[in-house]
Amino acid sequence: MTALTTHHLHDQRLDGALKELLDNARLAAVAGHAPTALAALALLLVPQGAWRLPAHGALVTQVQRLLPPVALLAGRACPAVGGQEAMDPALLADWASQQAQALLQSLAQPGRLQLAPAGEGWSPDVLATLVQRQGAAGDPRPHAAFGAFCMDAELVLKARVAQLPGVQDALGGDVPTADDLAALGLPEEEVAAMLAQLQSAGHIDVAPAAEATGTLAIARAMAAYLRATGFAGGYLVHNIWQAAWLLLAHEGRDGDAVEVAAAWLAHDARAAATGLLDLAVVPAAARLLRAGQLAQAVGLDETAVAGWLAALGTRSVPAPADSAPPAEVAGTPAEPREAWLARLQGTPLAGLDWLALPVPGHAGADSGQIAWAAQVPVGERQALWQAARALVEQGSGRWPVVTTLWTGGSEAPGAEALADDLFMRFPYEQGAARDDVSPRSLVSTARGLDPQDLLAELAESSYPLDEEDQVEAWRSELDAAGVAADEAGFDAAWADCAGDRLRFERWLAALEEAQGVADPERGRQERFDPDNAWLVLLPTPHSEEALAYLHWYGMERGPADGFIALLRRWRERHGAELWAHYGTMLEFEVRQPPEDFVTALELAREHDLAAPCTLALPGIPLRHHALGLMGHGTWFLHERP
Repeated sequence: MTALTTHHLHDQRLDGALKELLDNARLAAVAGHAPTALAALALLLVPQGAWRLPAHGALVTQVQRLLPPVALLAGRACPAVGGQEAMDPALLADWASQQAQALLQSLAQPGRLQLAPAGEGWSPDVLATLVQRQGAAGDPRPHAAFGAFCMDAELVLKARVAQLPGVQDALGGDVPTADDLAALGLPEEEVAAMLAQLQSAGHIDVAPAAEATGTLAIARAMAAYLRATGFAGGYLVHNIWQAAWLLLAHEGRDGDAVEVAAAWLAHDARAAATGLLDLAVVPAAARLLRAGQLAQAVGLDETAVAGWLAALGTRSVPAPADSAPPAEVAGTPAEPREAWLARLQGTPLAGLDWLALPVPGHAGADSGQIAWAAQVPVGERQALWQAARALVEQGSGRWPVVTTLWTGGSEAPGAEALADDLFMRFPYEQGAARDDVSPRSLVSTARGLDPQDLLAELAESSYPLDEEDQVEAWRSELDAAGVAADEAGFDAAWADCAGDRLRFERWLAALEEAQGVADPERGRQERFDPDNAWLVLLPTPHSEEALAYLHWYGMERGPADGFIALLRRWRERHGAELWAHYGTMLEFEVRQPPEDFVTALELAREHDLAAPCTLALPGIPLRHHALGLMGHGTWFLHERP
């Protein structure tokens, strides 16, 4: 039986516990236990309860997506959550009908142009030998043949979904008539050609051999490849699973549909449960789910699901976090412009045009705090930052940070518009579960956090290369440096490390140093030069707390207050002070950089967990990044979509 896990049941932070509950609820609903899944989700809506869903966070969006299909399968009303209104069974049925139409259209609509008929050259032998056509070890695109198959398979199945009742009419519903085109002034001789082009826009050309290939055969070929290779696949694989299951369910081939769902669940249970529940709005799919046809595939029975629901009731209400606001600092509206300008006299900052920016409070209320901001010449931004940094030592209570505006406008914004841009709360509302996303609240909770908790969470959710690919990457790095891996005892050293990658990075670094190819510059990156720069002085004396005011994209991967705590540790240990913040990029001045390689490697690992793009995009090995940190006074972190 599949275990409905309770590893995070009693976590102090709600995010991990909620995520686990939602994953389990999806599996329970897919296995035919939608009423129990709905009862579990209802716990999130109990005021002051141990599972109470906070007002903000990415998990709120997930609950809003999950509740309606689960309620639909359970035959119950759907309760309100967040800004999503409640739906009685009649409204829920109308909602499901609209969602089904939109979903079927998306599953049928081709997303790319065809260069050849889909499935051209297919045969039973081609499908049976997909695994044999996987690329050899070291091939930069080992799954190219499988990818080509999936691109064709998606189109073949889209063409079949388009033939389901009502779908083709909906796809062609927006095509204008000849009279419509003529009324637009199109020349008469061009009307027929334009009309034909518009009418064929959604058409998929399928090769005869692919037409003759059954939906189940396509799904089986894909499943066999994924099982044999361990390849994760991607959105094409997800689309093929979903379309194949829907088509088989619609044809009433319940046994074949269950086979496909079982293979999908075995490949990626979480993604499969989400995809299967999305299809609950389609009557043919809902019939299978309600009947518990997938119970065996999921591996859940009524006893297991009832035990899980009972276990949820043992969670206790977390002790209230310390919600006291941070100590007051200078730089609130009580500091008038005249006093601020007087503080700047005798510094390079005196001649700048300063704007007073209101800082948002809880739920958009006035926080009573302001920040000062001025546009500065790009080439002088660091020198002016240093002048503002000196004011902190003199008691300004305002940490300076350089940022940029990505709006592309030629005119400088006013204070309100600039504050809305810089201090936008929406990204924080899509992050970790919390009620208050104001800067003061984030600063307050960050001051009580251990950053090690964030690092553990980031490590758990990371996707490192598998062992074979990582070993091949290490060998390639040594080869590029002119080091013979086999002569250096590469395999024996890796075996001795027993899978400890950090330990092996230390061995590789020692080898490169012994071979005279260690170069700290390979791990260092040039700073980013924006096309406009703003110097913002925030109402906090601590550099790390800038992340409570200006959102960094890296915080999409974990709680914002956890990242603030991590930057606090870097400041306390290494004197790392954030001076530039460009949305996806952070730059630090570092007063006590690590001097030994072991410390530097541990720090490099923290950088890699916090911002994987920093190393991944330029292709910098972890040990080279560590070597570049030693004795170096600047850091650059980058995390982007």
